[in-house]
Amino acid sequence: MAEIKSWRGLPIDVAKSAGGVLAVADPWDNVIKTGVRPWPPPELIQKIYESRQVRAYAGAELTLATSKLGFYSDLQSLHSEDAITWSFFGPVAYATQPTRGAFVKELLELIEVQGSSDNAHLWLWRRLPHPDTLVPGGPEIDFGIQTADVFLLGEAKWRSPVGRGQGVNRDKTQMTLREEFCQKYGTKLLSGTRHFVILGVSWNGGITLRADTETDGIALHARDTTWEGLARIASHPCAEEVRTYLEWKTHNSKPEPQTS
Repeated sequence: MAEIKSWRGLPIDVAKSAGGVLAVADPWDNVIKTGVRPWPPPELIQKIYESRQVRAYAGAELTLATSKLGFYSDLQSLHSEDAITWSFFGPVAYATQPTRGAFVKELLELIEVQGSSDNAHLWLWRRLPHPDTLVPGGPEIDFGIQTADVFLLGEAKWRSPVGRGQGVNRDKTQMTLREEFCQKYGTKLLSGTRHFVILGVSWNGGITLRADTETDGIALHARDTTWEGLARIASHPCAEEVRTYLEWKTHNSKPEPQTS
């Protein structure tokens, strides 16, 4: 057991897993909540479930890791991709329309997509119909953005790689499924959309490497950026806090991939 300072400068209790990964005792100490009311929002409530990774904690570390909730949730881990995804995109989703529009405008400029930021809407952790079978409960989209002419599907990573062995035949990646949904069904479902974007966000970049395609004036863009790049978006409603949070998370994360 240990105590560290949060990005807010306040002391917080953390447990350490057998692999050396830190986990906060209180999951809300791992996410930005500035400007979001009421708290907690439903997007995060759905992420508070008991994790099998509790087996990585023992003794006093286990006691601390389960002290707040009565069980251990992945949202407590400093390696949680959901925690950083919420902290960057959650406050934007709950911001005013002008703020969302300004953020999306800067984001599209950052990833060099010539789309509109008008009527910008942002959501987290929605599922698509599966592009192979059209059954419900397909790929979970970490974050999505829709505007007057843009439909963006985002995949957020922290330390873990892009998932492989996806699809009916287990021969696709997470990014492939998102691309195929846009190619097969995007134009049929989203008339007026001219820019379909698959965006990977990670620690070091390099998630999406395919070339853009365009058919009948409708483009499919594959884009890639880093958390550091996103943190430079000045119109984020918590811009300064996001940068401090990222520094804190980077400093307290182990350099090698962990699953707990």
